[in-house]
Amino acid sequence: MNTAPAPEFIPARPLPSTEPAIGRVQSADTVGMLCNLTGGYAFCENYNTPHVPVLAAFGGDRLHVCRLNGSWDLDRAVSENAGALVRSIRKLRSKDTVDQWDDLTFQFGPRSLLYADVNRLVGFATTPSEAEHLVTQFCKAYSKPPEPSGGSFHLIQQDQHSIGCAKVTLSSTTILSDEALGLHYGDGYVEWHQDFTEKLRSWNHGVSIFEGMPGTGKTSYLRHLMGVLDESHRFYYIPASTMGVLSKPEFTGFWADQHRAHANHKFVVVLEDSDAALMTRGSDNREQVSAILNLSDGFLADFLRLQIICTINCKAADIDQALLRPGRLLCHRVFDRLGYSEACRLAESLGRRLPVVRDYSLAEVFAENRLEEIDRPRIGFAA
Repeated sequence: MNTAPAPEFIPARPLPSTEPAIGRVQSADTVGMLCNLTGGYAFCENYNTPHVPVLAAFGGDRLHVCRLNGSWDLDRAVSENAGALVRSIRKLRSKDTVDQWDDLTFQFGPRSLLYADVNRLVGFATTPSEAEHLVTQFCKAYSKPPEPSGGSFHLIQQDQHSIGCAKVTLSSTTILSDEALGLHYGDGYVEWHQDFTEKLRSWNHGVSIFEGMPGTGKTSYLRHLMGVLDESHRFYYIPASTMGVLSKPEFTGFWADQHRAHANHKFVVVLEDSDAALMTRGSDNREQVSAILNLSDGFLADFLRLQIICTINCKAADIDQALLRPGRLLCHRVFDRLGYSEACRLAESLGRRLPVVRDYSLAEVFAENRLEEIDRPRIGFAA
């Protein structure tokens, strides 16, 4: 059993009595704090807006923040610091999984708070050194080696007040060897992949279009790409249902904040099943197409430095031709169905046999226990 003692956190020093105290002096800063309190999150720390416990503790007075990404033993942290826990979310899982803590806030002094979730720590104090001490002591006491994983992406989310993102970690099995890439996508694919990743490393902005019918492996390749470029790139995923965020004025501010926080990374935005957003401009998609054009080329692109990867099921001839202009288009890749000989090689590597001589999608080759029915028409990746 791990009997390591709880960390000795240094509480923030109180401010001198000559400085205004919240609730007693109605200064401009205090009034501002009271107004912003209603817009603060109850549990989750936001990069630009501290959540309610921090707003209430610091108001308009001195506040310094220290951040660290990693992996933490939150169960032990809660057990050993239960008296300091002022905010928490407990996620109860099904019978096959374990319960989990999330969005924890500990208060170790009047102005000494620490926020922790599964992959980040944020310390709040009246001086930079105190904020850093909170984070480093917690890390020293409760850090744990991360589980083996592949890459990751950040799911962009929008509410009434702001745009944020949540990290999603992928399995280590999503990263393929060169041999597996060739089996999955056919001859010449490894060479194309190497050329494409080199472009992503060297270009600051541009559009890449992955075209192909459902089940041909566009999403699987994106997962592999996220793992290969995990150290140098950050991937952001925008679901088709929330594509309208592209044209929001606050979207530019979101990217500016991300660049400040992750200055050593290149950014890749993934728009999956983006057919409607890329079609020739009409009354229903004009803003989205214009936003993609502006983000991928011109002055705004020079400032934001975004790579954009769009997956489509339609033909490239059906999309707005401005997206295909040289200088904007980084890559156009068609994901085809595998010919019978290529599909057989992949099936044999999986210990399976294809019953019908025809072409196959990746989804069909991987459809377990259904090979005897694989010649029947199917719909969707899971079929």
